[in-house]
Amino acid sequence: MRLPLPEPDTSAVLFDCDGTLVDTMGVHRIVWSEIFARYDYTVTDDWWADNANVALLPFVRSVVPDADESLADKLNRESMAMYMEALHLVEPLEHVVEIARATHGSRPMAVVTGGYREIIIPTLDAAGITDLFDVIVTADDVAHSKPAPDVYVRAATLLGVEPALCMAYEDSEIGMASARDAGVGRIIDIRLIDASS
Repeated sequence: MRLPLPEPDTSAVLFDCDGTLVDTMGVHRIVWSEIFARYDYTVTDDWWADNANVALLPFVRSVVPDADESLADKLNRESMAMYMEALHLVEPLEHVVEIARATHGSRPMAVVTGGYREIIIPTLDAAGITDLFDVIVTADDVAHSKPAPDVYVRAATLLGVEPALCMAYEDSEIGMASARDAGVGRIIDIRLIDASS
């Protein structure tokens, strides 16, 4: 089963970045495994599955219970620097990118991410897909990132369309909650599609 293309009445198409357009989660796991090893913590498959997409402070506190925002921000800055050094490991998720390529030029498209611009732009550049999108909305552009609806509302506003007429591609519960609460008309959970088919 292939990912569905946007419906003819879809006014704009919105894509999450990490884990949707680009396979970055393995790199993030390598980085955070190294950071959390300093706290004598081993990142397991189950822990990563449960925590990889949660907000920064609870993410850090799941390993360092007494962490405050200052420590979480410090570790996050360090993780971003380490991630940038590993950008060569990042690859596009072709079964999703082919939707973006097929749609490019037919209607507006945006990247809608909870990531930070200083990481997202180089990631999209490394995958060679930045120019496919009219708008890139990141956590830097809103007061509250995913799972709040702000990033999706902002993207629809910048594209000049109603969220209800948009279609979103997502790979996480918090991303889908963000899109749903913004009123996005159709949300595709890419995890339900077999990428090999």
